[in-house]
Amino acid sequence: MLLTLVSAVVAAWLVIRPGGGDAPDAAPSPEQSPPPASVSGGAGVDGEFLFNYYDQDGDHSPVTGGLGTEALQVLSPVVVAQWAINDRWALNTSLGLDQITSASTDNIDDDVSSASRVDQRAVTTLELAREFETQTVGVSGGFSNEYDYRSVMTGLRWTRDFNRKNTTLAASGRYFADQVSLYDIDGIDRGSERRHTADLALSVTQLLGRRTVATIDVGWTAQRGFLSTPFHEVIVAPSPDLPVDYRVAERLPDARDRRAVGVRGNHALTDWLVQRGGYRFYTDTFGITAHSIESETHLRLPAANEMWVFPILRFHRQSASRYLVYPGHRRSIPGSSPPTETSVASTAGATAEGGSG
Repeated sequence: MLLTLVSAVVAAWLVIRPGGGDAPDAAPSPEQSPPPASVSGGAGVDGEFLFNYYDQDGDHSPVTGGLGTEALQVLSPVVVAQWAINDRWALNTSLGLDQITSASTDNIDDDVSSASRVDQRAVTTLELAREFETQTVGVSGGFSNEYDYRSVMTGLRWTRDFNRKNTTLAASGRYFADQVSLYDIDGIDRGSERRHTADLALSVTQLLGRRTVATIDVGWTAQRGFLSTPFHEVIVAPSPDLPVDYRVAERLPDARDRRAVGVRGNHALTDWLVQRGGYRFYTDTFGITAHSIESETHLRLPAANEMWVFPILRFHRQSASRYLVYPGHRRSIPGSSPPTETSVASTAGATAEGGSG
C-alpha cells in the first residue's frame, strides 16, 4: 500500500530588527525554532515570531479503530529570542504553545465533553553557543508537556567553516527522555511508560553564489521503550470465538530505527523574494519508505520591521508500515507476550514524519 499526501501550510515569520535589512541568502524556515545561534555579529538581542496553522480531515481515526473522523486543527505560535552576549557567546531560546482542536482526541479519556476537544502543548528550548574562530559548539536543552505526554531533551551541536566560510560542516545529536500516560481504549489511565529517543544529524552546506545556498544532510534516529499509542484501537476480524466489532489496543515493537537523507536549496531571487526547495528520502525498521518534495516561496512584506510570509507546499508519498491493519482484518489478538510481526497491529500504522514522538 502507498500513501500519497499533498499538504499546504501558510506561515508568517516576523523578525524584529529596527530598520529592516537586506534579503537573506536563506530565509527562515518553520523547522528552525529556534535557528542555530549566531555569535559573529557582536552583542545584541533579536526577537522573532513564527505562526503556523494546520488543518486536516479524514474518516479513519485510529482512536476509534480506523473508523471515525480525523478532523484536526492546530494553531502554533512560537516566540524566539537570540541574545549575542558578545563576539564569542550567544544564547538562544524559544517558547511555543500549540492549540489543538480535535474530534477524535475527545474520545481518549472517559470524559467525552463535546463534539471536539481543545488540547494544549507547551514547548521550550534553550541553547548556549560558543564560537572558536572557524568552529561553533552549542549545548541545548528543552522541555515539552501536554496532558498525556512529557518530554525532556538535551543536545549538542558542532559546526566548522571551510573555504573562507563558503563551506560548512555540521553535526548534532539529541537525546529525548519521554513519559507516556497510558490512557487505554476504554479511557482509563493505567499509569505511564518510558520512551527513549536518540538522533544524530550530519550536513554539508555550500555557498554556490551570493544568493544561492545548497545543503546535503543525513540523519539517524533510534527509539526504544513504549512506542505504541495506548488509546489507538484495532478492530479484530469476526470469528467463532470473538464477537463482531471486538476491539483491542494497538501493540507495536519496543524498538524502531529511522534513517533519512535529503538535499535542500535556497535562492534569493530579489531582496523581497526567496525560493526554497528540497527532497527527502526516508526508511525505517517498521517497513516504511517515503519520498517528500517541498517548496517554499518566501515573500517579504513592506513593513518597518523585517517580516516574511511563506506558503509551504509538500508532496509526500510513502509505503505502509508492516504493522498497519484495516478495521476487521486482524484475527490474532495482541497479548502480554513480547510483540512479534503476527501479534502486533495498528490502525494508524506509522508515518515517516515526526521526531521523538
